[in-house]
Amino acid sequence: MGILKKIIHVLSIITYALIIVYAIVCIPMIFGYHPVVVLSGSMEPTYKTGSIIYYKSVSLKDLKEEDVITYTVKSGEFVSHRIVSIDGELIETKGDANAVSDANKVHYENVKGKVAETSLPYIGNYIKIVNENLTIVVIITVIILVSEFLLSNIETFDINNKNERSEKNEKN
Repeated sequence: MGILKKIIHVLSIITYALIIVYAIVCIPMIFGYHPVVVLSGSMEPTYKTGSIIYYKSVSLKDLKEEDVITYTVKSGEFVSHRIVSIDGELIETKGDANAVSDANKVHYENVKGKVAETSLPYIGNYIKIVNENLTIVVIITVIILVSEFLLSNIETFDINNKNERSEKNEKN
C-alpha cells in the first residue's frame, strides 16, 4: 500500500502542476485575449510551432502594417500572419518565414484580432493534446485526485501492535 500511495501522490503533484499551467494559459482571457496554438512554421522565428499566442479584437483603424493578426480562412481555420498592406477593408498578409505574400487578401470581417507580442513557447503542444483528448484527461485527472484524497485519509495501523497492547492491558 505504501508504494501505491507514493505513486498516486507523485501523480497528483504532476496533475496539480499541469492544471496550474492550463489555468495560467487561460488567465489572459479575463482581459479579452484569446489563446491560439501555432500549428505551422510560417511565422518562425517570431512564433515557434507549438507556441501559444494571444489575439485581442481591435478596430480596423487600430491595425497598421507590420502588425500580426489572427484571422479565419474559408475552411474556418485560424491563421496568424503579419500585415504587409491595408487597402480599405482588404488586408495583405504574409508569414514571416514565407517568401511571398499570401495569395488571398483578408477581408477585415474575417480578422479575429491583433496578436499580442507575448507568446508561450512549446506550451501549445500540451494544450492541444489536452483539448483533443479532454474526456480522457478529465477522467484520468479525477481518478488520480480522488485516489490521492482517499489514500491520504486512510489511517493504517499495525494489527500485531494493537494485539500486543490488548494483551498487556489484559495482564494488568
